[in-house]
Amino acid sequence: MFEHWTKRFSRQTHSLLIALLVLLLGSHSAWAYQEIEVKNGGSISGRTILDGPKPPPRVYHLVLFPNLDICAEVETDDEMNRVMYDFIANKERGMKDVVVTLEHVEAGKSFPSKPINILSENCKFYPDVNVIRQGETFFVDNQDAVMHNSQVYQKERGKIILNIPIPAEEISEGKVQFQKNYKIFQMICGMHEFMQTWGYRVQNPYHYKTGPDGTFKIDNIPPGEYTVNAWHYLMKVRSKKIKIEPNQEVKIDFHFDGNEIERPYYETIKSGRIKKDARVPGTIH
Repeated sequence: MFEHWTKRFSRQTHSLLIALLVLLLGSHSAWAYQEIEVKNGGSISGRTILDGPKPPPRVYHLVLFPNLDICAEVETDDEMNRVMYDFIANKERGMKDVVVTLEHVEAGKSFPSKPINILSENCKFYPDVNVIRQGETFFVDNQDAVMHNSQVYQKERGKIILNIPIPAEEISEGKVQFQKNYKIFQMICGMHEFMQTWGYRVQNPYHYKTGPDGTFKIDNIPPGEYTVNAWHYLMKVRSKKIKIEPNQEVKIDFHFDGNEIERPYYETIKSGRIKKDARVPGTIH
């Protein structure tokens, strides 16, 4: 009798699990972006603008890291600091490397998969910012004659989600799987801390990464109401709500305030992280 009820319970549990799986898969497909023919689509265009003072660059004293001869080839000042210009703006204050996205678009224009290509040269990752999809493959082409060892961090949680060795003069492959609804990753070389690149997750093709003039344009948008976000990797996200009418172009600008950035002292000292006069108070010389 006990064996009969055990088998019956097992069959019911198995059926319940299958039903739950079907429900979850069905829900997932319902949430997925759908490619359709867009008729009478509209567009958005504008600029990302840096207001206020331009935040100072980050500096890393190269003598504290290996491979000085290779790493000193680019973006190095007279005191052997690697200088990282995170806020690039032209004379009109247009801001580079801001990712503008249209959120919660359920259906629209084609959204082809596109691998991400990252160049590693002179102890620097290019580009500084990448736009990436969930589960997207990326390649790192290491032109340096030395090995790098990089970790990919889930920026919102500060945890490593991928460790990728980058052998000298080889192409390495990785895949980013974001946790939950998180969107931001940062890849840092464990040997050269100043080797950094960022990634921002997109869920539809309606996005644009700004160039040196800070301008952007996103077109072929189905008429409707949307939220537009503008993201820079060291700033708070800017958001605006818009309404797209058929065949309409909406003008929209995003302003970022340089006063928001407060650099830790070690990132702003001219001579790098170790001051020439650094000493413990009270020591005898």
